[in-house]
Amino acid sequence: MTQTFNGIPFLLPEHLERLWASAEKLHMSFSFTKEDLSAQIDSLIKAIALPRIYLRIIITRGEGDIGLDPSLAKKNNIILIAKELPENPEWWLTKGLSVIVADTIRTSVKSVDPGAKSGNYLNNVMAYEEAMKIGAHDAIMLNHAGYVTEATTSNVWIVQDGKVITPPLKAGLLGGITRAKLLEVAKKHNIPVFEENFTAKELRMADECFVTATTKQIVPVTTIDGNAVGTGLPGEFTLKLLQLYKKELGLR
Repeated sequence: MTQTFNGIPFLLPEHLERLWASAEKLHMSFSFTKEDLSAQIDSLIKAIALPRIYLRIIITRGEGDIGLDPSLAKKNNIILIAKELPENPEWWLTKGLSVIVADTIRTSVKSVDPGAKSGNYLNNVMAYEEAMKIGAHDAIMLNHAGYVTEATTSNVWIVQDGKVITPPLKAGLLGGITRAKLLEVAKKHNIPVFEENFTAKELRMADECFVTATTKQIVPVTTIDGNAVGTGLPGEFTLKLLQLYKKELGLR
């Protein structure tokens, strides 16, 4: 999944690289190339002719007889979904998000690796439903060891004593494109950034918290389980990172 800025797909090579890496983890081969897929995406974007588009790429193994054997499917199906993407709400940056720590545990790396971008969202849906039931905006999931992994569609970060921390990939999470780019930007500007495990308690006690995703960019989290994070307002460090990120990538 990605989006366009002024009709240009955002970091498409990185998204396609992750798509191919995810397919490899799922033992899934493709009957087309990255160049083939890029050409189809370009044609779709030109046909829609809107500056800001939400774009989802779905690849299936293809049709075949019913059964669990992947080899029953002979040729991939490519499904491209595109729609106009509205601007992010202003209140995201003025008020921030309210989240919960979900009871639903993140799928284990030894079960279905969350690091593979797939259509298996049941785990995420169950956690998200927990948040919706109490009026929160999203849910953060822990792994079986009790460490923070990610939110339902975004990566999680905290700021503590001037350090920026996000869970390591081995905790069991999808390596977001924005996550990778923000790590690069922070290191370039000599901001102390670390990929380290942290618990739900450490999450709740952080000075600041925020989430990242392609369409969200960087969004402050100001409430966790009904309690304020830091001052209860979007953190200064978080907003600084957002400005640096947008400047480095030429975003408005």
